[in-house]
Amino acid sequence: MTTPPPTQTPETHALQCLEVWGGTSAADHAASVPGLDISVNSRPVEGSDAGGDIFLISSCSSGWITRVLLADVSGHGDAVSGLSKQLRKAMHKSINTVDQSKLARSLNNSFEDISSGSKFATALLMTYFAPTGHLIFVNAGHPPPLLRKSGSDEWVPVEQSTHGVLKTPSKELRVGIKNLPLGVIKSTEYEQIAVKFEEGDELCAYTDAFTEAQHSDGSLLGTSGLAASLQRSGAAERTEYASAVLSDLGDRGFNKAEDDHTMLMLRHNGQGASSVGTTTISNYLKNGLGLGHTDTVVA
Repeated sequence: MTTPPPTQTPETHALQCLEVWGGTSAADHAASVPGLDISVNSRPVEGSDAGGDIFLISSCSSGWITRVLLADVSGHGDAVSGLSKQLRKAMHKSINTVDQSKLARSLNNSFEDISSGSKFATALLMTYFAPTGHLIFVNAGHPPPLLRKSGSDEWVPVEQSTHGVLKTPSKELRVGIKNLPLGVIKSTEYEQIAVKFEEGDELCAYTDAFTEAQHSDGSLLGTSGLAASLQRSGAAERTEYASAVLSDLGDRGFNKAEDDHTMLMLRHNGQGASSVGTTTISNYLKNGLGLGHTDTVVA
């Protein structure tokens, strides 16, 4: 792979207690919270000051709860900027709440009122709960994030069927339409899943412009292709993954999609190890979040 050109050192944002940070503009930033180092690389489509991708990060009053929102909105400009402000307010209201499924349902049901004309948005809500060391996901029609466990080179999509995922027991699931993009159908249900996130683990969240890169033969990159590109870019610093991936795609004959490109990288930095007992964690995940165990051992 061609070595990507040198990149400028990203700006560092010191996330404050009870802050919701982010927006729709171009960004090349790094931030740290208890347990996580986070990098954000957002590039609006050429010619746009503000794109249709929204990224927001919040930290609760105790530092136990870090929430990350990545949304891809149908539209650009003022409509998306207005939606970003509304999503920021909604995240601030739930800043101390781990359960994010209610937030997703609320956003979906009120999307028409808060979206300022945008038709719909795919969204990925992620919460890192430091006392248990879990990353908890609600996916509203968004491409699945990719997880790389420490000591492995493989990037694996985090979905309901992923090995080791905690999810809602089938007997507790409600019948109906689930996990659609925001603004498609009101009263859509949103399910939570969770993975244990440990020191050295990395997670990549991205908008579909990456997976919609098109090869000269007409094929699209897709999620598996992006995972392969991330693996080839494994020597890159966390803050350089987006540039390394785009460089790799060019080397392989893929044309970049004419769309906004946003990539968020989360890395567990080893801070904030939990002292909560296994029984307490198990009860919290089950009773507080409705998450049952698969083959994951909570430790």
